[in-house]
Amino acid sequence: METITNTLFPKGNPLPADWFTGNAFLTPLISKDKNNAFAIGSVTFEPGARTHWHTHPRGQILIVTEGSGFYQEKDKPAQPIKKGTVVNIPEDVVHWHGAAANSKMVHIAITNYEGEANVTWLQPVTEEEYSSVQIRIPDVTALNTKQQKMALIAAFTAVGNTEQLSKQLNEGLDAGLTINEIKEALVQLYAYCGFPRSLNSIAIFMAVLEERKKNGMEDSGGEEASVTNLVSDKYEQGRKVLETLTQKAQQKPAPGFGAFAPRIDAFLKEHLFADIFDSDVLSFQQRELVTIAALAAMAGVTQQLQAHLRMGLNTGLTASQLEALIALVGTQPEHAKEILLQVIQN
Repeated sequence: METITNTLFPKGNPLPADWFTGNAFLTPLISKDKNNAFAIGSVTFEPGARTHWHTHPRGQILIVTEGSGFYQEKDKPAQPIKKGTVVNIPEDVVHWHGAAANSKMVHIAITNYEGEANVTWLQPVTEEEYSSVQIRIPDVTALNTKQQKMALIAAFTAVGNTEQLSKQLNEGLDAGLTINEIKEALVQLYAYCGFPRSLNSIAIFMAVLEERKKNGMEDSGGEEASVTNLVSDKYEQGRKVLETLTQKAQQKPAPGFGAFAPRIDAFLKEHLFADIFDSDVLSFQQRELVTIAALAAMAGVTQQLQAHLRMGLNTGLTASQLEALIALVGTQPEHAKEILLQVIQN
């Protein structure tokens, strides 16, 4: 899941739903004229957005400048594409391209003309076709189905992909996650991706549950949250939880940011690692899986991802499980794998 903050060109104007599924935008750069038998544009796809199936009479070139997604020709496997990928599309080949479900994508499109024609639009890419591409992610079997669904729920919450979040909430319940397990994860995520996305995800979860109830589906509530260690010194309680997770002594206050901004150090210890982590609905291992999934889906949180990968290992998650988690939700999986390797080696 990725937030684009440094695109080459403006986002542009919305592209029509007649040809695109989801939110896609075009910034024209060069139009066909007497000197050029092609047009160039920058196309932005929000997460989950994609073209319909289509062809180009004289072919097309795509240059991905941000994010990640897929390119697929008819009756062939989809190819993952990311920043730096160049796709040379042959003429009259039926294909589609678009963003991954958990990442925006921006590409430059160089489209050749044959006379005044440059594209023939066909039928939409169905949800089944698109979903089949999303699940072709390498080596995620180290995580069981519940872990995969919890990770995807966390990732789509973190990046604000409401359409995919609703889908994964349904699939998570179908896989056996309880209402309270999911609820607890969504509450925890406010500490990592903010109140707005946490609250939005909870509202979506409420709507999903209401719809399932209308359809006669009964979901398990699961264990209720309980506080096992009510203590007067929440800072000390949170500090001990953090020592368990990191397997290292924790100074008071934390060096660096804690000394500079004691209030944020207090919030981390007293609220996140005391109030939230003290609830026994989720284990420490489950909480770290949720946190790592959210951080792997976000951009610009390398230091935090590194710390929580280390904590994940300390809670019993294996290197194979963490690699599978990165493959499942990471918007920059190679970068995240490098971080994981550094953690393991150190």
